[in-house]
Amino acid sequence: MKILFLHGWQSEPGGVKPTYLATHGYPVINPKLPDDDFAEAVRIAQAEIDHHRLQIVVGSSRGGAVAMNIDIGAAKLILLCPAWKKWGTARKVKPDTVVLHSRADDVIPFAYSEELVTNSGATLIEVGNDHRLADSESLAAMLQACAGAGIPLTPGEVVRAVVRKTAVFGLFCEYNGHEILVRIPEISWIPSFASCDEVATVGDEFDVKIVHLDRGRNQIDGSIRAVHPENNPWDENWRLAVGDVLDATVIRWVEKADRCGGVGGYLIALRPAALVMLCGFEEGRFQSGDSCAVRVATIDPFHQKVIVALLS
Repeated sequence: MKILFLHGWQSEPGGVKPTYLATHGYPVINPKLPDDDFAEAVRIAQAEIDHHRLQIVVGSSRGGAVAMNIDIGAAKLILLCPAWKKWGTARKVKPDTVVLHSRADDVIPFAYSEELVTNSGATLIEVGNDHRLADSESLAAMLQACAGAGIPLTPGEVVRAVVRKTAVFGLFCEYNGHEILVRIPEISWIPSFASCDEVATVGDEFDVKIVHLDRGRNQIDGSIRAVHPENNPWDENWRLAVGDVLDATVIRWVEKADRCGGVGGYLIALRPAALVMLCGFEEGRFQSGDSCAVRVATIDPFHQKVIVALLS
């Protein structure tokens, strides 16, 4: 697991804390952050997040404020005496964030971290005897927080993941601090959309099967359709035929649906992970979760294409 370590004000890369993490086997990215330009520090940190696949972000003092003001995606956030009231505009963190702070800190009041975790539902660990948190007990607590950031996943495991970002080619999902990429062919057994923006929005949840782990690149690939192999209409698991009448579930309205010639349509599920577009209807006809009876009008096994019509 790679760690982005963001140092404090008037500190330098390669300090005691990032070195401690590195000596315990973590690859640590520790960029130089300018003391006199907070916006530039945020830009540098965001660039590192965007360039590397990171599971953990550790921010110390002012570096904690920097960490709170960037988009860390699915990474776990660990804050050390964060100076969030002095720099930046962020006032909350993700609930799975761990904050380490010493009650004897004479630079950043311990009460600031108490307020932060109360506002966010995060975890506060009281440790150390000063602002630096460089004593052995504090270093061990930081290491323990990092060790608990990502419970290892295994191929074949099914998890309930939350969509954090959509792209044309896939869904970036999060589970327990892990980022899982579900590419577009792994969403539905029936190809019915040209962009994953037609399928889901941020905050949607799916059961995802882990299909591949690349630990060297810190990349996890998942599949939604692999959770439902019985719903594959292209093999003997499910003999879908023209004329079949099915009770489908409305997923969502798509304003410009590729399979509807670029006009609006409804994405519906004939079965879980067997999605098709229902074209020819205006927005508002159905709501997400509604049931609708459809008849299979056309099946093209070669192109794996299915067209359905609404029963009147």
